[in-house]
Amino acid sequence: MLASLRLTDFRNYQQAHFEPGPGLNIVFGDNGSGKTSLLEAIYFIGSGGRSFRGGRLSRLVKDGAASATLFAEVEAGGGLHRLGVRRAPSGIESLKLDGATPAALSDVAALLPVLALHPQSVELVFGASALRRRFLDWGMFHVEHSFLPVWKEASLALRQRNALLRSGKVGPRELLYWDQKLSASSDSIDQLRRAYLARLKAHWLEILRLLAPGLKGGVALQTGLRPGESYLSALERTRDEDFRRGFTHTGFHRSDLKITVDGTVARDRVSRGQAKILAYAMVLSQLPLIAQAGKVCTLLVDDLGSELDQEHRSTLLRYLASGSHQTLITAVDREQLAPAGLGNSSAEARMFHVEHGRVQRISFDS
Repeated sequence: MLASLRLTDFRNYQQAHFEPGPGLNIVFGDNGSGKTSLLEAIYFIGSGGRSFRGGRLSRLVKDGAASATLFAEVEAGGGLHRLGVRRAPSGIESLKLDGATPAALSDVAALLPVLALHPQSVELVFGASALRRRFLDWGMFHVEHSFLPVWKEASLALRQRNALLRSGKVGPRELLYWDQKLSASSDSIDQLRRAYLARLKAHWLEILRLLAPGLKGGVALQTGLRPGESYLSALERTRDEDFRRGFTHTGFHRSDLKITVDGTVARDRVSRGQAKILAYAMVLSQLPLIAQAGKVCTLLVDDLGSELDQEHRSTLLRYLASGSHQTLITAVDREQLAPAGLGNSSAEARMFHVEHGRVQRISFDS
């Protein structure tokens, strides 16, 4: 959970200090004031250097500055940890965890589980398979301890096999070795994904019933294998095409989540508004699984007021306020988030106003 954040020369922030509460945090301000950039900074430091906004990461550095610096204090595992990142337009210059350079980015990512709901979340329904695969694997990384080692093993096998394909000098025995490695690790990842997806689906359907009872959703893992086919057989079947194109067409890296409504692929039949509900419910379904793993997730909700109508907004706010996670919600107008069922009675809720790259905590009565 994020305890505090300091920003220097990040986006439109010259300097800022932000201390969110452990529960619900509401951040409001005019368009362009820096609300989304504040959430982006949290996502950036929690994900080890990624952004949910897209675009060039070089723009994270304030115009005219040599680099942007982010420093966070994170409560995790019963202790307080310090995370620091310095990023130049060309890339990350320094990354520190408790004063030392971490051995791997996964050490940083494991410390602050961070999820984001934003206008582009709808791409979980409409977008490429890589987005859904990454979304599923993010949850497994935080919940299933055996996932990361087997994912690293599979990734190594995939890199080695692709290198052989591109080299044009491949011995049958060497290729078979990496085929067997990739096949075995892909099988293991499939098993982990299916087990995790079954748990995720149960929560997803529950949240869908709350937000949109009329949406009858379904979700299943697609591997690209033919009925009864093994990964090893599929690698043999696609070998000629792999050689021709220089990369592997079969394996853990080609799986997808098939999201349906009333039995039809969702992206082929739902409106953008319905897709938002499906995607939001999918993201929220990760929260209870993270909590069951003994972790506190930081949920970032960007511009909720413009993404949902008042009825869905109020329902979602009540749901978020009832959870054990940390939530930060941005809006242009604080009245958009006059939370039905929350009001001023939520003692742990905090409110902040952002203006011209400055963050100020205010009371609900101000």
